[in-house]
Amino acid sequence: MIRSIKVLFISSSMCCLLQSYVVNADPIDTSVVEMLSVPSAMKQLESNGYYDFRMIKVERKHNEIVIKARNKAGEAVELEMDLYTGAILHEQANNAEIQ
Repeated sequence: MIRSIKVLFISSSMCCLLQSYVVNADPIDTSVVEMLSVPSAMKQLESNGYYDFRMIKVERKHNEIVIKARNKAGEAVELEMDLYTGAILHEQANNAEIQ
């Protein structure tokens, strides 16, 4: 009888403990942010005056897209674009001409 009371007490204590963890758990973020597709990234860059895309490399590890292209002035540039927002993070003149 005492043994069954101990088992009952332990099991009810565990249930309360688990229930408190469930109630206080971190909320799950249900908003899903989609990655920018390569065609939509190219359209966005074209609307900003970039053209002659030679290299487009998606780097998921760094959440960016690396692009070699030409800017409005016709200069060869290498761009780093945010994979989710499409913002240009970095633009560098490519001293070696795009071939």
